[in-house]
Order: sequence, then structure tokens, then C-alpha cells
Amino acid sequence: MESDSYTKENPLRVKNTKGWVITACTFLIILPVTGVLSCYGVILVELQHEYKDLSDTKAGWIGSLAFGIMFASSPLSTGLFKRYSHRLVAIIGVLMCCAGLVASSFAYSVNFLFFSYSLVFGIGSNFVDNTSLHLIGVHFPRKNSARATCFATLGWSVGALSMNPLAEILCSKYGWRWTWRIFAAFTFVVGILVVAFEPRTAHGFSALDDDCKKPETEIMVVSTDEKKRSLARKPNHQQTTTEYIKTFMKALQAPGIILWFMGNIFLNLSLIFPFVNMMKFMTTSGISKANAAMVLLVVGVGDFIGRFLSTVFGDHIWFPSIYIYPIFSVIMAGITCSLVFANTYAHLIVYAIVIGTCTGIVNSMLFKATMDLFGSKILAESWTISLLAAGIGVMVGPTVAGLSYDITGKFNIAFFISTGFFLTALVLTLAIPYCQRKADWRPEPMKKNEHVIQETVGIFATPKDEELVDHYVTAV
Repeated sequence: MESDSYTKENPLRVKNTKGWVITACTFLIILPVTGVLSCYGVILVELQHEYKDLSDTKAGWIGSLAFGIMFASSPLSTGLFKRYSHRLVAIIGVLMCCAGLVASSFAYSVNFLFFSYSLVFGIGSNFVDNTSLHLIGVHFPRKNSARATCFATLGWSVGALSMNPLAEILCSKYGWRWTWRIFAAFTFVVGILVVAFEPRTAHGFSALDDDCKKPETEIMVVSTDEKKRSLARKPNHQQTTTEYIKTFMKALQAPGIILWFMGNIFLNLSLIFPFVNMMKFMTTSGISKANAAMVLLVVGVGDFIGRFLSTVFGDHIWFPSIYIYPIFSVIMAGITCSLVFANTYAHLIVYAIVIGTCTGIVNSMLFKATMDLFGSKILAESWTISLLAAGIGVMVGPTVAGLSYDITGKFNIAFFISTGFFLTALVLTLAIPYCQRKADWRPEPMKKNEHVIQETVGIFATPKDEELVDHYVTAV
């Protein structure tokens, strides 16, 4: 198997044990964090039972802000793990998630939830999610990139599948406050164990960090003068805020990246509906809470199926990964529009299967599509831009749906608007390949074995370090 880690026996032949350990750890740490976000629809109903004057717009805004901030705070987390450490940022994220849930459980004002849940838990979940997925991208810059990232994001599906019904049970027995306290304890135990995990083969969740943060790092260099290999010691360079901003602005100049940004906004304006407003839509349509919970469970099953399919086939599709988005945008537009005429439980089950599967595919393939479109050289920046767009979409989407219900007493207008958003995303994503061909632009990948050197020199090296890397790569 091809790998991305250095071995003493042969610096060019590697076993990617480290990469797969990080992938497994990411799966585990994503599960409780995103599971809490996914089951907010259950909490929303309980909040409205306790706070009788809580409108759908305001209740949906609490959940959508948490989702949105989870994605939109990516520029912050990216800058932090570039400047400091993946491990440190992940630990802070776990602690923020736990603190946010515990504080929310003691809230006696709905407005406080905007701070404790939407802001604190939202930022914490981003520190966990964005940091861990970036590590996977570094360890799988080419081969198995879809398989690794899609497997890791299966944690989202498993979290939704397990924690939605669990939240329903806990809320019915102990109330929403103790439900969040239990989830906080679960997140703390899983999160700290995973982040602190240090197997000998992988050096832990942030194995790459441990290498990058050594005071001095060793890399193998071929000396043209001595015509033999020797060890060169170079201090690691930590990227400053100014350098990060310059790199980010340079990434914005990549052809098609603004279209990708806008396309993701419109796509996520509609994708978030099943996770925030679906429970309200069903209970107001005469569906019992038990059947409504089953529909949400089916959405989770569909999401799991979609991510599993991406894990198996994502690296083997015969067309560019960008075309996944217009294809599934059409499907999701059609099934969302059909909700206007939904009057049976069977119709909702069909919707749940289709929308869940499509959501699982487009979300799990986002990382690979971003890498394929813009290359691994600007991966951190282009991925941050993708998440920022998703954050904007999921913050606004549920509010549109909630406002529609508050004004008309129905969600029909929201369904028509969502259909239009999906079709707009279709047009924007279809235009990206044309834009890149017209600019005669190709994404710049990492040089062969450059990702191996980055593990020891540091991902963000100085220009002098990069010359050393180039010399090594050329020589070997």
C-alpha cells in the first residue's frame, strides 16, 4: 500500500499507519460533536414546550447559528492550528463543546442559548472538525483521499443515527437540560481520550503536530557535493497572522473559487432543513412525534448510506468530482419541491431516504472535490473557504424556513425557495470547470513525496526550508 509516512528502511516506501489512525480518531471525535448538532430538532420541540412564546424563527435561529458557526469559524481554527498546534486547537474545541452544553443546560433564558450553544458550542465543534479533517488531507493528499475523509465523516452519520433517538429517550425521561449534560460528559470522555491518544506508530491524534513542533526537525537531504545523504537540521517555522492572510487572499485568486464559494452557500441554505425544521414540519402536519422521530432516523440512515457509498466509490468515479454537485442538486431540488404535496407518512419516508443519501454524498465528498478543484498546495485555504460558505448557508437557511412558517402557518414557501436555491447551486457548480478551462488553469498538487517532508519540516515552512524540500524531492 502506498503511504504518506517516512520509514528508515526506504524513505520512499511508506506504510500509512499514521494516516489511518488519524482517520479512525477523527471518526470517533466527530461522532459526539456532530451528533449533538444533528439532534437539535428534538431539543427544539422541548424548548418550545417550556418556553411557550418561543417562535419558530427564533428557535430555528439558535440551531442554525450553531451549525453555521461550526463552519464559518474555520478561518479562525485554521489560523490557530497553523500558528500553534492541531492537538492544542482540538483540545480547546472539546473543552468548549462541553462547557457550552453544560452552560446551556442551566440556561433560564432562551437568549442565553445564543451565547452558550450557538457561539461556544459552535466554535468548539469547528475546532474539532476542521482541525482533524485537515490532518487527514495532509496524510492523504492523493491516493485514498476520498476513502479516508468519507470514512472519517461517517462519524457524523453514526452520531445522528445514535443520538437522535437517544435524545428523544433522554428528553422524555429526564428533560432537555439533563440530556445536554449527559451529552457533555460523553463528549468530554471521548474527546479527551481521542485527542490524547498516542500509539507508538502514529504519535497520537495530532501525530503530525508532534513532528512539526519539535524544536529542531530532521529531514533526509541528498548532498550534491558529498554525493551522499546526510541529515540537515532546520528550525520549524510558525506561520504568522500576516502570512496566513496573504496566503488566504492568494487562494481567493484561484479560478472558480468564488463560484465554488457561492455554490456552497446556496446548497447549504437548503441542506440544513431536515436537521432543524423537519421535526416541526411533521408535527404540525399531523405526524406523531414517534413517527416524526422515525423519519429523522431514516434521514440519518440515508446520510450514512451516502457517506458509505462515497467511502467505497469516491476514489473511483469516472468523472470529475465537481459534477457530483449539479447531479445531486437536481435530485434534491425535485424531492424538496415534492414536500409541498406531502400528505402521507410514506411520502416523508421516501423524502428522508433520498435527501439523507444525497446529503451524505455531497457533504462527505466536499473535501475531495475541494482538493481536486484547487489542489493540495492551497488545501487549508480552499477548504476553509468551503466551510465558510457552508456556515453562511446553514445560518440563514433555517431562519428562512422558520420565518415562512411564522408568517403563513405553513412551510410551502420555504420548500419553493429551497428548490430555487438547489437549482442556483447547480448552475454555479457547473460553471466552475468552464471557468478553469477558460483560464487554462490546473490545480497545483504537492510535489512527489513533498508531503513526506512536510511531516518533518513542518507544513508551513520558510522559503529557505522549501528550497531544501525541493532539493530533496528532485534528488530522490
